[in-house]
Amino acid sequence: MNSVELGELIHSAGRRAGNETALPIYSVTKHAGFVPSLEYFKKQVFSRDVEGYKLVERGDFAYATIHLDEGSIGIAPERALISPMYTVFRVDETRVEPGYLIRFLKSPRALAQYARLGKGAIHRRKSISLEALGRVPVPLPPIDEQRRITAILDRADAIRAKRREVLAQLDLLAQSIFNDMFGSPSEWPSRWSMTTIGELARSVDYGTSAKAGENGEWPVLRMGNITDAGRIDLSDLKYLDLTSADVPKYTTRRGDLLFNRTNSVEKVGKAAVVRTEAPLALAGYLVRVRFDDLATAEFVSTYLASVHGRAVRRRLAKAAVNQANISASEMKRIPIANPPADELRSYSYRLARAESHRGAVERALLADDELFASLQARAFRGEL
Repeated sequence: MNSVELGELIHSAGRRAGNETALPIYSVTKHAGFVPSLEYFKKQVFSRDVEGYKLVERGDFAYATIHLDEGSIGIAPERALISPMYTVFRVDETRVEPGYLIRFLKSPRALAQYARLGKGAIHRRKSISLEALGRVPVPLPPIDEQRRITAILDRADAIRAKRREVLAQLDLLAQSIFNDMFGSPSEWPSRWSMTTIGELARSVDYGTSAKAGENGEWPVLRMGNITDAGRIDLSDLKYLDLTSADVPKYTTRRGDLLFNRTNSVEKVGKAAVVRTEAPLALAGYLVRVRFDDLATAEFVSTYLASVHGRAVRRRLAKAAVNQANISASEMKRIPIANPPADELRSYSYRLARAESHRGAVERALLADDELFASLQARAFRGEL
């Protein structure tokens, strides 16, 4: 397959907004490309004075000048404004199909080239100019072939997107089951005896303050490994070594609840239940709460992720510079219902069935991801 330098296919775009400020504001993300800024960040992060922002036309490409190596590039869906931190260009559509080009520029083959293009002293903060990006070779079959390849990749990616939607709905299922079985927490005092998380817990312990890195015997969970949906994400782990005396103090068992004591105001207090049999170490920003049974841990974790639980967490959060904190002692004093053991076991059983289904969907998504990666590689080698 013939290749040409990207610079032959594009030219600079994105003039200063000036007086044209009554337009939607977008951010450019690594997963979704162009996203309305308020929708993505859930709050205003852009300047109120947007005269210095860049104006993009529908179909323009834009990338995060210092985050392109993460895949932060997209195509503008409409006339809009974006931050000056982005670089904007327009393509020659007589030579390259935009859908084909964006697929290539976000592919592993292209991402691997960006690191050597950047200028700057700090890793992950290297600026990539449009001139530098223009030196990237782009495999360029005839335009009809580009459209055929794009259609194949779009269909494969749509399957992955639907699978991720199913996972997102399954993340909501635990809360739905919780609400169905236990009702509103405001009604709990009239239905059951009340207690506190600390009274339900067998033990409450902080994680280790030891520094984690790329090497070590023990994979260590940090605050980023606890998701907002109340799950444990093992995709980005660091490692550390523990002495034999520290192993029981700083490692997990199946059924432990992990509570994130320090984070942003929105995220502090998020929690998740450990479901893996293999023990993991936990870092100091996490608190390990051990109960007598898995069902109680699941009940407490789901409550902390509920609307009521989130409101309690916000009230307890003590704000500091760029972060907030809820101590273990404050967490232990959080009031909670103490339903009968048989109801907790029933809840745990229903969750287990949902988890089993979720596992099947995750395995299917993994297979979809592997297929998509194979199609991508073959497409840009001219073998698809």
